[in-house]
Amino acid sequence: MGSVLAALRREWFLTSLTLLIVLGLSLGRGGWGPVVSPWAERIDPRTTTAVVLFLMSLSLDSAALGRSLRTPGPVVIACLLCYGLLPLLAWGLSQVQMHPDLALGLLIAACVPSTLASASVMTRRAGGNDAVSLLATLVTNASCVVITPLWLINTTGTSVRFDVPAMMQSLLLAALLPTALGQSVRWIPGVRPVVDRWKPAISAVAQLFIELIVVTAALRAGIAWREISLAPASTAQLTLAAFLWMGLGAVLLHLVVWWVGWKITRRLGWSEADAVGVSFSGSQKTLPVGVLVATDPATFGTSHPFAIFPMLVFHIGQLFLDSALASWLKRRSSA
Repeated sequence: MGSVLAALRREWFLTSLTLLIVLGLSLGRGGWGPVVSPWAERIDPRTTTAVVLFLMSLSLDSAALGRSLRTPGPVVIACLLCYGLLPLLAWGLSQVQMHPDLALGLLIAACVPSTLASASVMTRRAGGNDAVSLLATLVTNASCVVITPLWLINTTGTSVRFDVPAMMQSLLLAALLPTALGQSVRWIPGVRPVVDRWKPAISAVAQLFIELIVVTAALRAGIAWREISLAPASTAQLTLAAFLWMGLGAVLLHLVVWWVGWKITRRLGWSEADAVGVSFSGSQKTLPVGVLVATDPATFGTSHPFAIFPMLVFHIGQLFLDSALASWLKRRSSA
C-alpha cells in the first residue's frame, strides 16, 4: 500500500489528470452541464494554452541549444519523425476508426508539435542528449503555425471543414508567440538564475493550467456525449469498442515512431544518447496545443466534440510508456 501511495505522489500529475478527465466527463454526461457550464465558459483555451507554453518555454535551458546546433542531424531526424512519419501513420489509422470524431482527433494528436517539457525530462532521465530533444521541441513548436494546418488540410480533405486562417491565428497567438517570449525573457539579466531556482514550482503551475484546460474540455465532451445519446439513432454514437480501438492505435503510433527513431539514429552512426533524444522528442506530442486545436470554437470545438479524446489518450499513454522506457534505458546503461 505504501509503495502505491508513493507512486501516486510521484506521478501526481498523471493521477490527477486522469481523475479530472473522469470528473469532467461524468458531470457533463450526468446532466450537470447547465450548472457548471457558466464557470467553464469563462476559461478561454487560447489564453490558458498561451500561459502554459510561456511557462514551459521560460523554464527550458536555452544554453543547451548551441550544443545541438553544432550537430543538427539528430534534431532533423526528430523533426521528420514528429511532422512526417507520425502524421502519415495516423492518417492511415484514421481510415479504420469507428467514429469520425476519433479519426479526426487521432490526426490532430499526430499533427501538433512535440511536447516542450516531458521530452527533455524523459531524455535526461534516460541518460540521453537533452540538447537534441530541447531544440527539436522548439523547432516543431515554432513551425506548428504552418505545418499543423497544412497536415490537417491534406489528411481530412473535404470531409472536415475548418477555418484555416483562424487556426493559424490561434496557433500564432497561443503557441508561437508565448514560446518565443518565454525564451526571450530568459535572456534578461538576472532572470535565468531565478527561473532555474524556481523551475519545479514553475513546472507545477504550468501543469495545473494544463489540468484546467483538460477538465473543461472533458466537461464539454461529456455534455456533447449526453446530447448525442439523446439524439435520434441516426447520430453517430461513441461506443466503448470505438474508444478502445482508438486507444490502441494511439499507443501503437507512439511506440512505433519511438522505435523507428531509435533504429534510424543508431544506423546512421550517432550515439545512443542522441538516439534517446530523437526517440522521445520525435514520438511525443504536446497536450496544450492539441487540446486547443480540438476544442477551439474557430476550428473543431463545436462540430466534433469527441476529437479531444485521442489527444488525451495519446498524452497520458506517452507519459506512462516513456516513463517505463526511460527507466529501462537507465538500467540498461548502468548494466
